[in-house]
Amino acid sequence: MMQQEQSWKDVKEIWGNSSKGAKINFQVSELINELKGKMSQFEKDSIKSDINKIKSSWTHEKIKVSQFEKDSIKKDLNIITSFIKKVIAKFKS
Repeated sequence: MMQQEQSWKDVKEIWGNSSKGAKINFQVSELINELKGKMSQFEKDSIKSDINKIKSSWTHEKIKVSQFEKDSIKKDLNIITSFIKKVIAKFKS
């Protein structure tokens, strides 16, 4: 298993076992619903269209991603994962 996958599993486990996890999930769900409520149908359709375009073209485009870009993304994900672990650890204590 890749280190990144293990890190995300750890984050999910900590989040799921956190006593405040349910409250946070509820607040995030409320926020998402509020944001969705403020979006016009045009915006919703545009987002769906963009996602479909990205999904359909990704198989062809991913071979064009340079090693530098891959390393940069990996580094950024590690930073984000580390930050999330720290935040969740604070909720856990």
